[in-house]
Amino acid sequence: MLICITGVDGCGKGTQIYLLKEALKRLGHSVSISKAYGDAEKESLAHFFRLWDDLAITMAFQALHRQQYVNAMSALKKGNIVIADRWDESYLAYHTQFGYLATHPVLRKKLNEMAFEGYLPDLGFLLNVSVEVTEKRMTARGKDFFDEKDTEYHCKMGKAYLKIARERDWYVIDGNRHPDEIHQEIFSIVRKKL
Repeated sequence: MLICITGVDGCGKGTQIYLLKEALKRLGHSVSISKAYGDAEKESLAHFFRLWDDLAITMAFQALHRQQYVNAMSALKKGNIVIADRWDESYLAYHTQFGYLATHPVLRKKLNEMAFEGYLPDLGFLLNVSVEVTEKRMTARGKDFFDEKDTEYHCKMGKAYLKIARERDWYVIDGNRHPDEIHQEIFSIVRKKL
């Protein structure tokens, strides 16, 4: 089973992914985490992302997304439950509104198909959080390249994520609550699906 937990920067994905992984391991499941852009990638690419144009950044991210797909498929073949820290919805949320691909829908679709081969998660959760809350969280943890975007950017991304989650019939979770409360809701749904 591939489970996606997604949302804007600062929504609490990392916390919920960790809590879900630990809960599933306690039930005896083998669990893998799938992430395109982790700390190692952030550290390696941060300097370049400040210098590169939007199209160069897009191509770099599609390489990262492709490898995320490859790693997730490998873990699924081994019988693991895979929890994805975002999937293709992050690509779609951004590129339907910003940059070169916003005005090139055919190419946008093709690049997405090349990276993910049309494979969608079995179960998806969007942590829906107010911009005010995410900005406080990002400031507290230290902002990275995307965190530093303005409020309008984060509002547009939040709306785009919500649109995709509804189109895919994913669970929209109120992410403004205490992490334990959010976890209980997510874990309850996952257990029923298992």
